[in-house]
Amino acid sequence: MHRNLINKKLKGFSLFEIVLTIGILLIISTFVFPITIQKVQETKLETYVKQLITDIYYQQQQSFYKNSSHGLSISPNGYTIFDGESLSTSTESSYKDYPPRIQLFSVTFPDNEFYFPNGDFRPSSSGEVTFTDGLNYFTVNINKEGLIDYDII
Repeated sequence: MHRNLINKKLKGFSLFEIVLTIGILLIISTFVFPITIQKVQETKLETYVKQLITDIYYQQQQSFYKNSSHGLSISPNGYTIFDGESLSTSTESSYKDYPPRIQLFSVTFPDNEFYFPNGDFRPSSSGEVTFTDGLNYFTVNINKEGLIDYDII
C-alpha cells in the first residue's frame, strides 16, 4: 500500500501557470473596468432622466384629470414641480435637486418652464432638456402634442 502512494505523481499547477493566469486576468480587467465604470455612470444618469420623465408624466396626468394647470420649472441646480400656469403664480410647488455629478447642459423651453393647461395633455410649449455627467448626455424631449421621450446623445 505504501508503495502505491510513492509511485503516484502529485498533480497541480506550476507557479508559472498561476502567474500567467493572473497576468491574463489583469490585462483583461484593464480593458473591462473603465467600460464598466462608464456604464454604471450612464445607468445612474438614465435612471435620473427616467425619474424626471415620471414627474413630467405626473404633472400631465394631474392637469388632465384634475382639470387644472400643472407645470415644471427647470433651474441650473434642480427642477420645481408646481400647480398653476407659472412658478411665480403657483399655489403649491416641490423642488428637487439634481443628484451629485449630474448637471443641466441645456434647456430650450421659454423661460425654462412649461405647464400643461387645464384638462389638456399638450404642454404650453415644446422643447428639450439635456443633462450630462461629464461623459454621457441625455436629452428629454417634449413635443407640442405632449409626447415625452429621451435620447442618448
